[in-house]
Amino acid sequence: MSAQLSPRPRNTSHATPRPGSPNRGDSARARLTVAPEVARRRLRARLLMWAAALVTVASLFTLVAFHVFAAQSAFTLERLSKERTNEQLRYERLREQVASLSSAETVIAAAAKLGMVQGGTVVSLSLPSARPAALPPGKPPVDSPGSSYGKAKSALDAAP
Repeated sequence: MSAQLSPRPRNTSHATPRPGSPNRGDSARARLTVAPEVARRRLRARLLMWAAALVTVASLFTLVAFHVFAAQSAFTLERLSKERTNEQLRYERLREQVASLSSAETVIAAAAKLGMVQGGTVVSLSLPSARPAALPPGKPPVDSPGSSYGKAKSALDAAP
């Protein structure tokens, strides 16, 4: 690959300029053709830079706002956590108070204060265990829930 000269001849100073070219001497026409294009490009670039600056500022403002909301939420969570801990401790104290006020010793002392006397003898009852009684002969066993459901299902009409 070697560099080759262009077959087109170069413009020389004695060549006539094209109409409307800046070399012609008509500077007003040259400004009218070139300046608006450059001005439009500069205006577009300026508007693009302003838009980018506005987007950047809005993004930073939004980021700061989210950070503030997150910090406020963290403070709220910490306050609620402290309140929960305090309420749990209060609940435990109240449970202890209920347990001590409903204990047998406290009830007996309050009854004695009211003038009640303790009963004579204590009778303890013994109950049999909670087993089902044997069925008499000839009586069918009670259906289990599964079989009673099956009977009820078969008794229903097939068409809704």
